[in-house]
Amino acid sequence: MAIDMYFDNPEVGPDRKTSHPHFVAHFKSDFYFDCGDEEAPFGSDEGADVLVALEEFFQDKEVEGISLSDFPRYIVEDQWGVTYFAPKDMDEGSLAKLVAASEHDVWQSDQVVLATAFGQIKITGYIIPALKDMAHDALGRMKAMNDLLGHEDEFGYYDKMLYDLMTFDKTYVSVLPDLWCKRCQM
Repeated sequence: MAIDMYFDNPEVGPDRKTSHPHFVAHFKSDFYFDCGDEEAPFGSDEGADVLVALEEFFQDKEVEGISLSDFPRYIVEDQWGVTYFAPKDMDEGSLAKLVAASEHDVWQSDQVVLATAFGQIKITGYIIPALKDMAHDALGRMKAMNDLLGHEDEFGYYDKMLYDLMTFDKTYVSVLPDLWCKRCQM
C-alpha cells in the first residue's frame, strides 16, 4: 500500500488544498489552517516550526532513528535545547508546582505535541495511537493550565480539538501489518 503525503507551499502555509483529504474531511474548523492564531495547532511560532520540521522529516529519506512518538522530545530538547515535559495527567497541586517552576517550557512542550499530532494527520491522513494519546494528555494539561492561571479559552478550541482528535479513527493500527510508512511506525 502506498501512502500519499501532502506538503504545504512555504509561500502559503497550511491550506486545505495541501492537506490530506482525511484531515480536511474531519478537521473542518478554520483555525486548523490559521497561521496567526496562537491557540491553533500551527498558529504559534512553535506550531508553525514543528509543521515545517515534520514535513522535512517525512521528505528526508536519510532520517533514521527518530519515531513519531519521540518527535516532540527530539524537537524541544535536541533541536531547541529546552527541557521537554512529556504530557501527562496531573493533580492540581502537582500541576501548580510544575507551572510555577517551568510554565513556558511546559506550555511549549504541549504545543509541540499538538502540532506533531495534527501535523501527522495533515500530512499522512493517519496518526499513530501513541501520538494520539500524547495529544489527548497535552490538551488536558493545557486546559488545566489555563484554568489554573485564570486564562479563558474564549473560542473553545481545546474542547473542539479534543473532540475532533478523539473522534478521528484513522490510525495506523487500521493498516497494519503493512506499515507502509517507516517514519510512521511506533
